[in-house]
Amino acid sequence: MEYLIIAVLLIALFLVALRKLNNQMETLLNRMSNFVILYCQNMGVSVNPLKLQKLLYYIQSWHITKFEKDILFETMPEAWVNGPVYRPIYDKYKANFFRNVNFPNTLDEEELTKQVASSLQNLNLSEEKQDLLFSVLNAYGVMSDERLVLMTHSEEPWNEARKGLSPIERSENKISADTIFNYYNRRIAERTNA
Repeated sequence: MEYLIIAVLLIALFLVALRKLNNQMETLLNRMSNFVILYCQNMGVSVNPLKLQKLLYYIQSWHITKFEKDILFETMPEAWVNGPVYRPIYDKYKANFFRNVNFPNTLDEEELTKQVASSLQNLNLSEEKQDLLFSVLNAYGVMSDERLVLMTHSEEPWNEARKGLSPIERSENKISADTIFNYYNRRIAERTNA
């Protein structure tokens, strides 16, 4: 009987330690989504779950392009009807995803600035990657979610992943990092040669 009690206690301790470890290992994608929301709010720009998805997509895309196919997040987005979507972020905010409800900002200006700085530090990015992040957010963050959806719909990576699907057909097809890399590098070359 003593061995059974000890075994149950050891299993319980193991499960508690495992849960604590999982909470500490929050993904970069989740940490980045938190940062993007705070950064946009600090810029005075509204952001909702749909817009957040597109901003995360452009952060990932330009990171892949600049850093030679290096994938920033642990997953690639799926080619959904309304553009690229990271399923873990959709799951986190799905109650508000299709209602276009902006994330509320309950922080005063000083606290918001502190939260942005803390969230940025939590990302643990190099200075070069931070510069890219700010460039993407400053360029795309001021755009509406509708405009960002239309942009992704006009670009090759999303279209390639949805090839053969009707405009309203569900898809879990992942957008290819290779296609992203090639597409955005072509865009850079076209602008350079223009």
